[in-house]
Amino acid sequence: MDISKLEAGAAELNLSVFNLTESVKKEVGKLEKFCRPKGYVLNFEADRDVFVSADKIKITQVVYNLLTNAVNYTGKDKTVTVRQSVEGGKVKIEVADTGEGIDENQLPFIWERYYRSPKSHKRAVTGTGLGLSIVKRILLLHGADYGVKSSDKGSCFWFVLDEWTDNESK
Repeated sequence: MDISKLEAGAAELNLSVFNLTESVKKEVGKLEKFCRPKGYVLNFEADRDVFVSADKIKITQVVYNLLTNAVNYTGKDKTVTVRQSVEGGKVKIEVADTGEGIDENQLPFIWERYYRSPKSHKRAVTGTGLGLSIVKRILLLHGADYGVKSSDKGSCFWFVLDEWTDNESK
């Protein structure tokens, strides 16, 4: 994905109706296969399948970026939990780690290019420093709400999309 296109507003959405639950489950499964041998546990909680009208490739990238970020920053228990909840026609995806959390005064900066927390972490963190910036740009393109809650018991990144219903096609 070209971050410059996203920042310039030149990126286009290729909207389609797809099963968000299956897409998230697939991303969790792919990353879990890679991380399980290293002792990580990735959980996905959803009570039903939910469909959305969005750019599947871009939303998949959002999920992947949030998952890899959570794996990089999770605590000693190496646990990441992804939750899907649905309320009032909105679907919320939350990706939570059990790490040290993010200092409140740093929260405004985490969505910017190349930002890295000044906290030291036990494991080497890999990446370009663009992940959360890409997440932000993609979600803004979709008009989606997003954010993060953080404490000394971990961080929970989230985003919300409109649930697609059959009524919308009529």
